Amino acid sequence: MVSSQTDLLIQTVNNEANRLGDFLTGLDQQMWSRDSACEGWVIGDVVAHLAGGAATWANSITRAVAGDSGPPEGQDFMAPGQRGSETIGQAARDSHQQVGMGLMENFRTGYAGLAQVLAGLKADDWDKPCFHRRGPMPIVDFVSLRLQELAIHGWDIRSGLDQNATVSEEALPVLAGRVPRWLGFAFVSGLDLPTPVRYRFDIASPVAVQEDVVVNRDTFSIQPSGRGIADVTFRGNTGNYILLIYGRLAPSHGVATGRLTIEGSQKEARSEEHTSELQSRAYLV
Repeated sequence: MVSSQTDLLIQTVNNEANRLGDFLTGLDQQMWSRDSACEGWVIGDVVAHLAGGAATWANSITRAVAGDSGPPEGQDFMAPGQRGSETIGQAARDSHQQVGMGLMENFRTGYAGLAQVLAGLKADDWDKPCFHRRGPMPIVDFVSLRLQELAIHGWDIRSGLDQNATVSEEALPVLAGRVPRWLGFAFVSGLDLPTPVRYRFDIASPVAVQEDVVVNRDTFSIQPSGRGIADVTFRGNTGNYILLIYGRLAPSHGVATGRLTIEGSQKEARSEEHTSELQSRAYLV
């Protein structure tokens, strides 16, 4: 793994955690009880989830460096297609209630510890397999997933207080690169669609994305744009593309607010909206 790439990834994770920590420090206690964009989660629940994840991630990376990519005590791999949303959500709510005013300290301490673990990684560590409940993955992918959590859940928190909140621009290159893996987790089979349907994403900036998602009822593939005629084309900036893909921005709302333009079949666009609504109920990892 090229050190400049991993150095940038570490810096981006640390910057994202620090920015979110600074934002949270400015909130009064009443705001922590406001709804976030995660359905059924208040802001404090999301913070508890992120704080707990920092310590868990640091432990998993430390074990991976030592050659252990198996489940830690009390955990196991998830079955294919299994979703852990209900368990994760309850754990976050329980942690929020138990820790209360100490959440901010847990968040800061957790990400300081994670930063220390990341700083200690050597060049040959990044490709080592690391435990994740959906299956072992290289440490570099595992760290990228932590950035995804921080950036998307950071938006969940901010959007609960500001409807004009945007996704961190610094994180966009990594998030755009993780879209195929996310679609693999969130894809909903058996939708009432003609087959195949070609969804085209024509995203110019700040991170260009020109690709098609071709859906064949129970499967999908990602292809470079231009291989066929698109049934629906989505245009917008990269941040709003990420919000659409991660189920945070419904197509109709994106059009109504000027965040997206959509060309083509409105039936298929509505099907994408249904998929987005289902995705929004799924937690990221």
